[in-house]
Amino acid sequence: MQQKIDEVAHENHMRIMGMQIKSFKLQEQQSIRSKAMSQEKERETSKSYAEKRDLYSRSVQKRRHQSPSNKMKNISQQSMKTNQNFRFSLTDYSSLSREQLFQMKLLSYHYLIFIVSTQSNFYVQPSENVTELKFKVGKGNNSLLIKELFKSRWWWNLNQEADNKELNFIWTQIKVPQFMNLQEWSKDPFITRQKSLSQTSTDLRKTRRQQQSPKNNKQSYKFGKFDDPLQKLIIEQDVNELKSMEKSIQSFIKYAEKKDLKLIDNVNRIHNHIERNYHLGNKKAMFHNMKKYYELTKQELFLHLPITFHVSGVKDKSYQQFMEYYKQKKGNNIWIVKPGEFTNRGNGIIVCQSLAEIHKIVSKRQVHPNGKPFTYLIQKYIEKPFLYNKRKFDIRCYFLITQLNSIIRAYWYEEGYIRTSSEEFDIKDVSNQYVHLTNDAIQKYSEAYGKYENGNKLSFAEFQRYLDKWHSNEHLNFYKDLYPQLKMITLNAIKSVYHKIEPYKRNYNFEIFGLDFMIDEKFQPYLIEINTNPCLELSSPLLGRIIPAMVENAFRLSIDTLIPPPEQSTWPPNKKHLLFYDNMLENNRFQLIFDEREDAQELKMLYSNQSNDDQIDEMDEEEEEYQSDDD
Repeated sequence: MQQKIDEVAHENHMRIMGMQIKSFKLQEQQSIRSKAMSQEKERETSKSYAEKRDLYSRSVQKRRHQSPSNKMKNISQQSMKTNQNFRFSLTDYSSLSREQLFQMKLLSYHYLIFIVSTQSNFYVQPSENVTELKFKVGKGNNSLLIKELFKSRWWWNLNQEADNKELNFIWTQIKVPQFMNLQEWSKDPFITRQKSLSQTSTDLRKTRRQQQSPKNNKQSYKFGKFDDPLQKLIIEQDVNELKSMEKSIQSFIKYAEKKDLKLIDNVNRIHNHIERNYHLGNKKAMFHNMKKYYELTKQELFLHLPITFHVSGVKDKSYQQFMEYYKQKKGNNIWIVKPGEFTNRGNGIIVCQSLAEIHKIVSKRQVHPNGKPFTYLIQKYIEKPFLYNKRKFDIRCYFLITQLNSIIRAYWYEEGYIRTSSEEFDIKDVSNQYVHLTNDAIQKYSEAYGKYENGNKLSFAEFQRYLDKWHSNEHLNFYKDLYPQLKMITLNAIKSVYHKIEPYKRNYNFEIFGLDFMIDEKFQPYLIEINTNPCLELSSPLLGRIIPAMVENAFRLSIDTLIPPPEQSTWPPNKKHLLFYDNMLENNRFQLIFDEREDAQELKMLYSNQSNDDQIDEMDEEEEEYQSDDD
């Protein structure tokens, strides 16, 4: 029964995402409310018919004795109690006027933005005046989606010809250093992490005692289930106070002043990339960073990554280690050779069946256009992958990093999808890319592309139904057995680069990352790669549901937090229908998994006395330009 609930929750959680009131005609308004009422009934299926009838009767009698002036106030108080957090009780809201409903939705919007901003120690009061805000969207990777999402943000103006100095936001596939150089740097010396990595042994012992204390339950809130959607976004100690406070702009301001939060009243610049994102997005950089982190935390790296060697040539010490390992390995000895630099969309990846093939590739003396020599990642091929209907697949997930007010936070996105190959798996035929590589950039050219699944994509719920039907004896549960491991590996990757990304602490940036996982026949997950600029193309109905909602959620936790929607009196009547209809807090699908304020101290001590001398600390910026996952 719980499994069915999980499927419905993952497949239909965003079912009213993006609904908009397109007209003020009574017929259309009633149609929208009718749809929303049916969804409200689904949420109340646990109640008996008698309970619902009694509840409705009491609410009708109550409304009859209410004056119009008190109706809005009472409904607001009722709907914002305890863990309801702006859940739309449509039985009551059906009696609201269009203006009252607009006010409720806008306050819900401002409340979400408020709680997120408090976690980065700042607050931006909604403007009472319309300020000219300019943004620019670069070409490629479904730029139309970004422009479409901004249409509901009428206080922003698209200006493709504006100079960097005139722009408040830029969305591009790769970073724009000229724009980032215009951003304000942090003036707080405490934030300079690279210079504060050394800690005393006393601090180290104190932190270890805290970690061993039974009161330390940080992992539970990061990886457990949430009874309250507020818990997804804030640290545990702030939940009760933020949940119980009165929801109004005046209360938000009082809270900010009480907590001595930074009150921002001037418009800032924000970019969709963070500084030195290549430490996650570049294949060799990710490998070296995670290797170091796993060594320091005494974890086994190759339980979460395929066995990997990074080599610069046949005389490299790492290549000698690889050959020793290769000779000891019995049975099939299939490896993947990947370029260490300038690669994306599956380009340059070769599946090799013999040492001679690998040696031939690595022994080539090749130089990139910038003069840097080629390096290679030699990675063990997962020879016995878990299959879906006899075909190979991988798992695409997302996470978001925000750098707001010089505080780094990371969020895991709850929904992802499965990417399947077009042809049945055959380990003997390693030359067929349609068997072994699941990238859309490759699979879309197969004659069988889309034959079995629309766009070769599956939802997590569809995959679970497959497990229930064909692996029932093994009792495999994607959400319980695999899903938490994906989040944990992602958190480890983020921790491994915390002390390297955003070294200059520019005040306001964010970035969406895409992760690719594979699982073996034992249902063990492995992280294959992390992509900056993950593909946003809507190549199937499933992606048409997941990706726009994911990007919209990311905008709410980043851009909107810094530059919120204007105060209600500023909204023109012809723009009010653009306000989102969904419950923003409940429909948020991002979960906080890393907060600098809580996690930084542990990492600073972990990396104390560690010199940053590995070869990927100072990569060329141009190397990053080829890391985009435009697949």
